[in-house]
Amino acid sequence: MELLLTDVTEMGGGNYCVAGWDIAAKRMVRPLPNGSNWTGALLGQHGIVAGKLIRIEPRGTSNGIFPHRTEDTPIDPASIKASNKVFSDWLGASAPQVAADLNTGFGGHLQWNKEWNGVKQGVHTLPRVQCSSLVAVRIPKSNLSFEEAFGKLKAMLDDGSDSYQLTVSSKVLKEAWRNGGLAAVNNALPATEEFHIRVGLARPFQNPPKCYAMLNGVL
Repeated sequence: MELLLTDVTEMGGGNYCVAGWDIAAKRMVRPLPNGSNWTGALLGQHGIVAGKLIRIEPRGTSNGIFPHRTEDTPIDPASIKASNKVFSDWLGASAPQVAADLNTGFGGHLQWNKEWNGVKQGVHTLPRVQCSSLVAVRIPKSNLSFEEAFGKLKAMLDDGSDSYQLTVSSKVLKEAWRNGGLAAVNNALPATEEFHIRVGLARPFQNPPKCYAMLNGVL
């Protein structure tokens, strides 16, 4: 299986989540080494960043629940082979597919805890809904901004249909924020007038459990 890596996110505890576009099958895949998250050491060993091409061998089947089961793919970590090339044409015809808007991408299953000044907050799906857990949209640069709220980095995203506040999970953007604040986050964004935006669902948490939408990357 050959993947174009699209999402590299922080999970906490030194663990990371990686996802990519299966070039042959035209679908998103979340490779899970031995069925688990990636470690920082494994990322470093293979130079894992968005845009890298990797080859992997699936091993076994996912035993998780939807929506993550849609993309979860256990792999043999010894099979990982990374190319030196880094893809950058995220707005071109060969880029991974994007949805018309986030709610369409998530199969119409998005819900939210509240809405303030027209911005939906606490955006999530419920566990076990059968939809994608990884979605992309394409938006103008002006439709994305960042803020700090309660000690977390948040993104304000207008996908053309609705406006959302999303917690940022992107490894690149969170590292920039810790090192230089909001100015560094904005400096880490692509120098383009449109963005390819990656949004993914967190594993279920809270009571009752919800799968919260997070900003996985800006390409």
